[in-house]
Amino acid sequence: MKKTIKILLLTFTLLTSIALFKIQDNSISAEDTSFTVTFVDYDGRVIKTIECESAPCEIIPPAKPDEKENTKFLRWSVFEEDFDDINEDTTIKAIYSLDNRVLSVGGFTIVFYSFFIVIGIIVGLTLGLREMPRIGMEKDDLMDGFLWIVPLAILGARLWYVIFEWDNFVYGSFGPSLLRILGFRSGEFSFADFGLEGLAIHGAFVTAVILAYFYTRKKKLDIWKLLDVVAVGFIIAQAFGRWGNFFNQEAHGGLVGGMNDGVANLSLKEQYEFLRHTLHIPEFIVNNMFMTSGKFIDDVGFHHPTFFYESMLNLLGFSIMMILRRVKKVHFGEIFAFYLIWYGGVRIFIETMRTDPLTFEIFGLSLKSAIVTSVLMILAGIAVSVYVRMRRKDETYANSKHTFNFKK
Repeated sequence: MKKTIKILLLTFTLLTSIALFKIQDNSISAEDTSFTVTFVDYDGRVIKTIECESAPCEIIPPAKPDEKENTKFLRWSVFEEDFDDINEDTTIKAIYSLDNRVLSVGGFTIVFYSFFIVIGIIVGLTLGLREMPRIGMEKDDLMDGFLWIVPLAILGARLWYVIFEWDNFVYGSFGPSLLRILGFRSGEFSFADFGLEGLAIHGAFVTAVILAYFYTRKKKLDIWKLLDVVAVGFIIAQAFGRWGNFFNQEAHGGLVGGMNDGVANLSLKEQYEFLRHTLHIPEFIVNNMFMTSGKFIDDVGFHHPTFFYESMLNLLGFSIMMILRRVKKVHFGEIFAFYLIWYGGVRIFIETMRTDPLTFEIFGLSLKSAIVTSVLMILAGIAVSVYVRMRRKDETYANSKHTFNFKK
C-alpha cells in the first residue's frame, strides 16, 4: 500500500513539474515578443530592416525599388493592410512584372510575343501535315499554301490593326508613316526598334480564308477539307499567341470588382484573393495582372487576365475540334463552321471585359470591331454548316481514316 502511495506521489510531482515548466515557458514567450521585418529585392538583397519590439508595429515600406532590367516594380509580397497583423520574423519580397524577352544578345532581342506566335504556327502546321493524308490530300498542298499564305496573313493582321489605330501610325511624312505601319516604331529603318506588337487576329483570319479560296481554285483542291485543317491550326495558334499578350501586359480586362465613381469596389487584397483563390489562377499570372500604368489604364490594381480566359477557351475548342474530325457523321467544312461559331462566341465574351478594344464609328454609333466581326463569323458558321449538309451530303469524315467506330 505504501509503495502504491509513493508511486502516486511521484507521478503527481512529475506532472506538476511539467505543468509548471510549461507555464513558465509560456510566460517567457509572452515576454519575448520582438521580431524583425525585412524587405528584400527580387534577388534577396536586403533593402530595409525594421526591428519591432511588439505587435502591432509601425511598418513603413521602403521606396519602390527599380533594380530589375526590363521590368517594373508592382507591389510587395505582403499587402500593406496586413502589416499590422505581423507578429513574427517576416521577409517581404519585391514583386516585379515579368520580363517580356526570351533572348537578348547585343542589339538583337526575341520577345515572347513573337516567340509564342511562331510556336503556335509551328504546332498548327505540324497538326495539319499529319491530318492531310487522313483526309485524302497531299502534305505538299498544305506546305505550298502555308509558305505564301501565312506571311500575307500576318501582314493582313497588321493592316487590320493599323486601320483601327490609324492616327497612331499615319502622321507626318509618307516614309516614316509607312515604316511605322511595317513595324519600325520610331519611323526610322532600324531593326533595333522593330516589332509587330499590334496584330489583329481577325485580320489574319479573313486574309487567310480569302487566300485559301484562290489557292484551292488554282490547285483544284477541296476548299472545305483544307479549311477544316486550317481552322484547327488557327485555334491552337491563337491559344499560344495570347501568352505573348500576357508578357506584354496587354489585351487584359478591367479592374477586378470594377470601379464606382473612380474608386475601386474591392481592395487590392480582395482583388488578388478573387483571382488567386476563387478562380484558382496561378500566382505568376495574377501577379503580372497588377497594372500600375499604361496607355489604356487609369486604375491601379489587379485586372482580369482575359488573355488567359481566351487561351483556355481556345484550348477547349481545339479539343472539341480534334474529336469532331474523328466522328463519321461530321461533314467536311463543319469543323471550319464550328471554329467560326466557337471563336466568334468566345471573342464576344472576351471583348465585354477588354479595356483596349479596336473601335469604329458608323451612323453615329461607336462599335467594337471585334464584336461586329465575331457576330458575322457566327452567322457565317451557321450558313456554312447548313450549306455543307444540304449540298455535300456524302462528303463526311466517314470517308477518312481513323474515325470513331460507335457500336450499336
